[in-house]
Amino acid sequence: MIEFKHITKRFVRDRTPIFALRDVDLTIQKGEIFGIIGESGAGKSTLLRLINGLEHPTQGTVKVDGVSLGGMSKADLRQLRLRTGMIFQHFQLIQSRNVADNIAFALKAAGVKRADFPERIRELVSLVGLEGFETNFPSQLSGGQKQRVGIARALANNPTVLLCDEATSALDPVTTLQILELLKDLNERLGLTIVLITHEIDVVKQICHRVAVMSQGEVVEVASTYDLFSQAKHPVTQHYVDTALQIELPERILQATPGKIIRLQFTGEKTGESTLSEAIRRYDISVSILHGKVDYIQDVAFGVLIVSLTGSSDQIAPALDWLATELHALEVIQDVA
Repeated sequence: MIEFKHITKRFVRDRTPIFALRDVDLTIQKGEIFGIIGESGAGKSTLLRLINGLEHPTQGTVKVDGVSLGGMSKADLRQLRLRTGMIFQHFQLIQSRNVADNIAFALKAAGVKRADFPERIRELVSLVGLEGFETNFPSQLSGGQKQRVGIARALANNPTVLLCDEATSALDPVTTLQILELLKDLNERLGLTIVLITHEIDVVKQICHRVAVMSQGEVVEVASTYDLFSQAKHPVTQHYVDTALQIELPERILQATPGKIIRLQFTGEKTGESTLSEAIRRYDISVSILHGKVDYIQDVAFGVLIVSLTGSSDQIAPALDWLATELHALEVIQDVA
């Protein structure tokens, strides 16, 4: 649906070239929810704005639905933007207009006949779960409700692509989950291709099918969301995953715990607890679970356990070898006699 080939974007500030993007190659499939994650200044917003022609690459080619944006006329770009909805971090609502009139503004911009406004407004209000709020003004709405209006406006012209620019960053955690569930539902019901940029790993974990990780204008890793968590390769990605899992022992626990402390990762149906039980039976070792977490990513289990193993070296060494073959990953954190 969207293709970036050798994209470089360079700005000039005080005669100094600044690279927002460096040789980016990326493909986004039709109908997927694609996340782009990176810190501020990573280049993700610039990349997003290339999709609807609000920015133009210094070098390279952008294609949307097989059509190159480089050769488009201004009229063709306007049509592209009508087929590309966009929602923003701070909602961008017209404060002097109520919910229905905010949506009507988008319908007018999209060229919808005025006679069709009432029915289309009803459809959009129902689609985003705002029935009964049609006459409310933005000041009378919660943050989540404001974003629902923003989503309704973005859907006014039946777009094929929905761009989300930090769409949940201004929301509390509970409302964030509600908006993400709405976006997931719209993706499934309407077949929308959704491109979502964020600096929050929990956001991509909730709904994205695939993720691109950006750093300093480069795409450093692309993977399915599950693979990103279970086998992150780049240090930037590993930092995001560690932050999301929040599995870390306090130093005082490490110092006070004897034996070999290991970190285990397990995936799918094979749980860490059952594998450890088998290791205890096979090798007659003692195991203490110090920390752990199980999460579900794309409906598949992914877990981490930190445990201490005690026993003789003749017991521990073969147990470690066996665990390493049975589980997804194993790392020795500390080895205290």
